[in-house]
Amino acid sequence: MRDGVDLGTALMRGITRKCPCCGQAPAFRGYLKVVDACRNCQTPLSVYPTDDGPAYITMILIGHLVIAPAFMFGIFYTYPMQVLVPVMVGAIGLLTLAALPFVKGAFLSLMWYLGLKQAR
Repeated sequence: MRDGVDLGTALMRGITRKCPCCGQAPAFRGYLKVVDACRNCQTPLSVYPTDDGPAYITMILIGHLVIAPAFMFGIFYTYPMQVLVPVMVGAIGLLTLAALPFVKGAFLSLMWYLGLKQAR
């Protein structure tokens, strides 16, 4: 437990894009830009490394959610490639862009909970 917050609570706050410490103020000032410090509790959030990890996790997650069912339900075997490739690439792209901010929030919360700051 860190600052009276357990891991599950911190992750839920991150998924909702709130400060993992207090859960009151937003942890992002845009689509993916982390605020320097929380407006409510002054926790420095920009010191936690959230650069590449959330993107990799999101790509793996969305890839499994789209490609695995496509193979399982036989979509790859019934539609022509001229239709299938643009639809699958578009679906993966849109789902990745939709999920990335929430995965990044959860990743930020995990880094905060574990106390893993960037070496400066």
